[in-house]
Formats: sequence, C-alpha cells, structure tokens
Amino acid sequence: MAQKAVPNKAVPKRTVLPQRRGDLEEFFHPKAVALVGSLNRNAKPERLRASYAERWGDRWYLVNAKGGSIGDIPVYEHVTDIPAEITLAVVNVGTRLVARTVEECGKHGVPYVLVFTAGFSEVGEAGAELEREVGEVARRYGIRVFGPNTNTNAFEVLPEPPKRRGGRIGLVTQSGHQGRPLVQGTEFGVAFSRWVPTGNELDLEAADFIEYFAYDDDTDVIAGYFEGFKDPAKLRRALEAANAQGKPVVALKMGSTEAGTRMASSHTGHLAGSDAVVEGLFAQYGVVRVRDLDELLETAALFAKLPAGSGGRCCLYSISGGSGTLMAEVAESSGVPVPVLAAKTQAGLREMIPDYLTVANPVDNGAQFLVNAPIEDRKRVFDLVAADPNIDVIVIGLTGALGRLTDRFAEDIVAFIDEVKKPIVVTWNSFKTDEQGFRTLIDAGVPMFRSFRNCFTALRAFARYEEASSTFRARKSMPSRLPKGAASALTDAGGTGPSPLGADASRQLLESFDIPLAGEGLAHSAAEAARIAGDIGFPVVMKIASPDFPHKSDAGLVRLSVGTGSEAKAVYAELVERATRAKRNARIEGVQIQQQIDAGTEMIVGVTRDPVFGPAVLVGTGGVFAEILKDVAVRPLPLDRRDAQEMVQGLRGYPLLTGARGRDRGDVKALVDVVLAVARLASACGDRLVELDLNPVVVLKNGAVAVDSLVVTAG
Repeated sequence: MAQKAVPNKAVPKRTVLPQRRGDLEEFFHPKAVALVGSLNRNAKPERLRASYAERWGDRWYLVNAKGGSIGDIPVYEHVTDIPAEITLAVVNVGTRLVARTVEECGKHGVPYVLVFTAGFSEVGEAGAELEREVGEVARRYGIRVFGPNTNTNAFEVLPEPPKRRGGRIGLVTQSGHQGRPLVQGTEFGVAFSRWVPTGNELDLEAADFIEYFAYDDDTDVIAGYFEGFKDPAKLRRALEAANAQGKPVVALKMGSTEAGTRMASSHTGHLAGSDAVVEGLFAQYGVVRVRDLDELLETAALFAKLPAGSGGRCCLYSISGGSGTLMAEVAESSGVPVPVLAAKTQAGLREMIPDYLTVANPVDNGAQFLVNAPIEDRKRVFDLVAADPNIDVIVIGLTGALGRLTDRFAEDIVAFIDEVKKPIVVTWNSFKTDEQGFRTLIDAGVPMFRSFRNCFTALRAFARYEEASSTFRARKSMPSRLPKGAASALTDAGGTGPSPLGADASRQLLESFDIPLAGEGLAHSAAEAARIAGDIGFPVVMKIASPDFPHKSDAGLVRLSVGTGSEAKAVYAELVERATRAKRNARIEGVQIQQQIDAGTEMIVGVTRDPVFGPAVLVGTGGVFAEILKDVAVRPLPLDRRDAQEMVQGLRGYPLLTGARGRDRGDVKALVDVVLAVARLASACGDRLVELDLNPVVVLKNGAVAVDSLVVTAG
C-alpha cells in the first residue's frame, strides 16, 4: 500500500490513443494549427518558432489581415489562403471580427476553433448577441468551438515533478486565472495531465472535459473550478463515466451562499436553492466538494497519491505532544478515526520512546529521538505503526521548521516511505519553507498538506469516496406519462403564470400518484362542515381552502382539535370571515375538514424546479419549523430508491424516526415510498409543475400520511 515514486523520465511524443471522446483527442492533437490575429512583427523568426514549438510543434501557420511575412515565415491574409489541412484555428481578432473569421475557418474545413478573444457574454447583452452570432456560424459549418474568452493553456505542457508519486490530475476551470495557482502546484510535487480553461463555453463545456479525462489514460483524478453548468444530461454522463472508470472528481463549485438562492412560494422552494440541487447531484455521483483553492489542490493531490482502497484510520506521529494533541482534535472534528494502538504496538514503541512521551496514538518521539536514535530504531517506529491492525494511514505533523530535527524527520520519511506497508501523509505547518526538510519532501513527491484542517478534511473525503464507490450506478430515466386524473387536475389549473392549485385539484393530482393523504372533505357551508367533521370523526383540523393563502397557518387560517359539530360550524364562519378580511378578493373555495393525526414524526417532502437541473426532490425534518431547522436533503431527477433512502438516513433528524429518546419507531420505508411517489409525479408533470410542498408528512408506526399540501403549477 506504500506510495511508489515514479522516476522522472523524458516525456515521449504523445500518440493519439483510442478514447471515448475521440473528438477531443483530435482537438488536443491537431494536425496543423492556424494562429489568427495579432502578431509581433518585430519578433525574430527563430524566437517565434521557439515560442510556438511547445504547444504547436512545427505545424502552425500565421494569419493576419495585413499579410506579409516575419523573416522567412509567411503571414496569410485569410485562413482560406493556407495551402494545407488545418484542424484547429486559434482566433485572437477583434470581437466583432470573430464570426467572420469562424466563417473563413468553416470554408477551409477547419473542424475546431479556439476563440481567445474576450468581450462576449461576460460583458453583457451586446456581447452575448455577438457570441450567439459566432455560435450560429459555427453550427452552420459543423465547427466545434472552445471559448470564447479563453486562452491556449489547454495545450500547455505542464512540468513533471522531480519524482511523480501516484497519478496525475486533469484540471478543468471556468476561470483561467483561478487555474494558474492550481497548476503551480507542480512546485509542491503535484502532477497534472492537462489544464483546460473553458471560458464562456459557447459549445464545448466543462462536462465535455470531465468526460474526456474520465477516459484519459494519463489522468487519475479530475479536479475542477466551476461557476455553473449548462447541460445536466451531459454532466451526468460525464460523472457516470468518471465513476465507471474509477476517477474521483474533486470540485470547487461557486454559489453556495445566500446570493445564489432564489425566491419561491413554498417551503421547499426556499430550502432547495440551486446550490442545494448541485450538492444533491454531487452526492449521487460521489463528487468531493471543497471550498477554496488550496483545499482543491491538496485534496486532489491526496486522491492522486493515496492508493485506492486505503482505509481512513490514522496514526498521528510528531515530535511534540502539543502537535499530537492538536492533530487529534482536528482529526476528530473532521470525522477521521484515530484509534488507540494495539498493546503489542505500544510495547514495541515503548522500548525506544521514554515513558513520559505518549505512544498510544498520537505517537510523540520527543524530537531528540530523531538525532540520537540509530536509523534502525527510527525505521522500526514506522514499521511498528504500519503493522498495527487498527491503522490504515500514518499522518506526520511537522508543525514548526526546526532545522536539523525537521530535516532528519524529512530524510527518514523519504527513506522509509516506499518500504513501509502503510501510506504516509505529511503536514508542513510552518510558513518557513526554505528549509532543506521541506525541499526533501517536495522533491520526493510525498503527499503533503500545509494545514491539519485540509489534511484531515481530505482524508475524510477520501474515506467517504471509497465507501460511496461501491454504490456508484447509472440512474434510469423516470416515467413521463401523466395518469388521466393528474392530467385533468393540471388542466383545471388554468391561469397565465405560476399559481397554486385549488384544494380539489391538488388532491386529485396527488392521489393519481398514490401519495397517501389524510382523510378530508371540502365544506361549502357551516352545516356541511359539521356533517363532514362528524363523518371523519372528531377531533378534526379545519383550514381555509384558497389558492391565495399558500401558508395557511401563518395567516391564522388553520384550527386544530375541533371537537364537536357546533364548534365546526363556528370555526367555518370564523375562517371564512378572517380570510375575507385579510384579502378582500381572495378566491375562497370553502373550508377543508381534515382528519387530525396527533401521533408520528413530522417531515417535509417536496419538489422545486431548478433553472438548470430541472425538477429536484426534497425531504427533511418538517412542520412549522422546516425553514428554521433547514435539515433537508435534495436530489435532482432522476433518482432511485437508494437515493431516497440515503436522503432520509442522512438527515440530522433521522434519529427521530428510529426511536430516539423513547419515541415510537417511524415507518421509514413508507416515507421513502412517499419520496419516490413525489419523484414520479415531478418527472411526469415536467415543466407544468413549478413547486410542490407536502408539509407535514406525518410518519407513523405504520405508514406515512401527507397532512397539508401546496402545489404550484406553471399555469
């Protein structure tokens, strides 16, 4: 399980390998390139050739409207003047000239165009219109477009670390500037196969390159900086490919703050903002989400260097009791197990380490051990820990740069890492990086972090990914046919925009998908209210039936525990009068009389429609405090039973359903059935359903019942 270093070799000329994204293999390995646009006409020809050689070899042609030459290098006025087959054009002309240039490329049969030029959709509607024009021209000629507003870093040959340990990272970024500090991780022993900055994604987008890297033999881990996604189906296909090929995806996705949420009518809409939907999609495919650039780099590097199948139980080893204590604290808060070492291991360590130092885990060698102990003893500490059956990974904390001590520790790590039978991970917490020990670790490609927080967060993410990988799967599409009753209910909605369905239509829609509802009736008079209440059985719940009051309890339009017929008559009159007073022109259909369910656990199940990913299903701890607790799980469609089970079991409130604190156990299967029924409803309704809110869904010992509902349709 030790991480093997890969000798640094001269990189042979790349050959095109069979690949599921053969189109992108052609893009990355063009037969010849046209470089269209601005030129440095004062450059010496030999320097010009040298500057282009790394990315384009010797098969490139210059194109500029003024023509002429640079020394003995001809400059063509038009792409169509080039007397050779061109498979890639790099366009760097004025924004308004790009469409015309792309058309020239089309006439010359160029299949791929990289648009370096900026000033398109990123600057506003005028630029967006120009971008659409470029897209129309490209589609007319069947040209694939990379960019605009990008650069040629996708063709950059990234330096190989002195000793590559483990695999390489394929990097996709939707910001060129945010990618550069990541690939500069080569200075810290991190290896990359390629960096792809996708720009505005007029055509080729991040998902295309995730899929490319999934099948790329040079890539072991996929990392990305993402601001948004365009095509959910394409993204799912890419993530499924990454799962199938065993390529972890580590993502820094923007939009996790309140600024990314949208206003909505239902609790579900408020709780399931666009970022929650992305989080749900990532959960379905095991995407490891990080929160900043250093975490992205270090986490992806750990995945590239740590052998697949490594467990998550850590031994913490340092030269300071204080460092060990802090490491243990951060590890525990990150969810990383730090088990007590076996008695046999401790006894062996105690033969070399004094009694006043801890060896139970963390292990403290007291610093002087590194200088005074023979190399055989220093190696034996590693071997003893690695042989412990409770340990999977050794984490060494170098908190401060301490000259000879730190240098010796680093020398030992590098000397032993390929012989020790468990992986070794190191943290270098000091800002002082001009130490020989630091350079020794970097040059050997040792997995290294600059903080305990990033280290243990990454180790926990690695363990979770390993756990999830056994359940990776493609999800089948969900039914799209509406039952007759559901179609009728949606037709009755009418309207010209999003609006809540009436009580009868909502019930008809929900019952069409076998969603269990509390027994109820709709009363149109006080006398009818008393009769329906008697038929249902007292006590009952009474609530106004009106699409103009989506949150009835907030408006004081719900009464619980109505116990007699005469009380039902009085409450009917009270609710109608109160609703009329609150909203003079309110559409009042009557008063709902509903079975009162006093036992069980209140949950919320709903649907929201994300502008990019479409319908998404939510389940969470419900009732009147749903938006305060915000204990929810969200998944975009399609989803399956395992998804629904994971959603429920992942809630903080899940113990409420399993008998916590002497409560009755809830029927979790029945709740999962409701989630799946709601998912089928959302899939079948498609664009016609804007939001759905079942709150609460009361989970009983046997069964689950939706007590209140809000259905918002597109009209």
